Amino acid sequence: MTRLHMPTGIALAGLLLLVAALPATALAQAQPLTLTMNAQNNSGISGTATFTDMGNGQTRVVIQATGAGAGPEPAHIHPGSCDQLDPTPAYTLSSVVNGSSTTNVDTSLQQLLDGHYAVHMHKSQDELTVYVACADIVQSANRPGALPNTGNLGDDWTGAVAIVAGLGLVGLGVGLRRRALRSPSSSS
Repeated sequence: MTRLHMPTGIALAGLLLLVAALPATALAQAQPLTLTMNAQNNSGISGTATFTDMGNGQTRVVIQATGAGAGPEPAHIHPGSCDQLDPTPAYTLSSVVNGSSTTNVDTSLQQLLDGHYAVHMHKSQDELTVYVACADIVQSANRPGALPNTGNLGDDWTGAVAIVAGLGLVGLGVGLRRRALRSPSSSS
């Protein structure tokens, strides 16, 4: 009976290692970052901008605004901050219509966080210099599950090595179990 327990234990340990080794980066990428857009120039317009890293250098930006009216209100990601920004947009977002906008931009969320950017809503296409709502793109310290930026997770091979090791242990356990089942039992 002990011959069967050891291979089964090895296989289970391998499966546990495999499950535990799922890259945390995949989980972190799926967690959206929601920022509060504050009213500017007494506009009465506020809301949220939610950033979701879609992988492959793409970030989805969803703006939900209240007090904006039917629109359209142009929206951009500008270099700088809400207090001091470069008027030339780094990324053009879909205009906010009926309080909502969704755009995929060609940059990762981490690149936006590592840079110095702000998301702005403008009063109208004719009045682009009038900002009506803004949020600085920064990592929120109060965000549940937020982890400190400790480097480029794309260069981390730990997860891949652990997965290969886990698969190896599972294979070893299955092989030992088959071998134990084929050999005659000495306790009979």
